[in-house]
Amino acid sequence: MKSTYINGRFYYQDEKGIRLPAVTTILKATQPIESVVALSNWRNKVGDAEANHIALTSRRRGELLHQWVKEYLQGLSPTASSLIQPYCYSVQSVLEKLSDVQLVETVVPNYVEGYAGKVDLVARYKGIPCTIEWTTAEEAKLRVGKLYDKPLQVVAYGGAINRHYGESLFGSKIANALIVVALPGEEAEIFMLEREQLLDYWQKWLKRLKFFGEKAA
Repeated sequence: MKSTYINGRFYYQDEKGIRLPAVTTILKATQPIESVVALSNWRNKVGDAEANHIALTSRRRGELLHQWVKEYLQGLSPTASSLIQPYCYSVQSVLEKLSDVQLVETVVPNYVEGYAGKVDLVARYKGIPCTIEWTTAEEAKLRVGKLYDKPLQVVAYGGAINRHYGESLFGSKIANALIVVALPGEEAEIFMLEREQLLDYWQKWLKRLKFFGEKAA
């Protein structure tokens, strides 16, 4: 699928010309008011210049780590820049527990609910089939609530994978998700979301998706 921007929003378009909004676009456009206020307060506190610098560094760090992990899983020997070296060390123990890698940085459409997204990884973690999302942070999150929209993001990807691939990847649909928070100089923080949690997040994701559709109409 190729990517395209429409009115500043990111969409994926397939070979038939069908356009699907990206998961990240939907989440950004439907942020809860408390998240918007918290971000605004933070920007006011640190100043626009510093906020932009922090956001740019964080985005660059995430992109580089994703690329490094992708090359690592492809059996290459990627080099890590000084910006991400501590984070690569952080995820090493997770990488060693992966097997049966199915998808890496792959765009997956969901024509039923009407969206698409680029999933970081689909593989077995400790033998369990999972949708896996990588992210970076300066310090541990400690609880799922501090991950903000990451659980909704990963459940949206999981839903798209199950719709698109059915049981063809592992012989069953994927019922678990893993959010890996890479931290500088220490082992990554792991959040394993199981079926019951994912069903709850799925309903929340569907509400955000519906809200996005109403705003776009």
